[in-house]
Amino acid sequence: MKNIMKILVLAFILFCFWGISVVSADPSCMRCNKGDKLVCIGSPASTVLAKCGSPLSIVEIGSKTRERHNGTITGGETGSGHSVYRTRQNKSSTTMKLEEWTYCIEGSYGRDCYLYILRFKGDKLTKITSTLEKGN
Repeated sequence: MKNIMKILVLAFILFCFWGISVVSADPSCMRCNKGDKLVCIGSPASTVLAKCGSPLSIVEIGSKTRERHNGTITGGETGSGHSVYRTRQNKSSTTMKLEEWTYCIEGSYGRDCYLYILRFKGDKLTKITSTLEKGN
């Protein structure tokens, strides 16, 4: 009988630790207030707007510029028969906005809302953070 109690207590403790780790994990998806609609990391901003509606706030936190250098090799021959190759550099750059969108997701029975911050890089959702704090 003592062994069964020890096993049950150990199972309960493990279950509690598993539950804590699941709650504190960084979510990769968020369920919107509109029923069963889900947005996940990698979703375009237009999909998030269509599924979740307008956020409480949109804050531009910066921008990131990415430069690309494409080298093209041109060849030719000199009068002495040696080949000469030149590299021509073509530069192109893309600037992406970094934004954070804040959503209030309704809790149980619609009484509370939980704040979620969605980070976008350009048009792609890159991070979802749950504050686990109740809003108004």
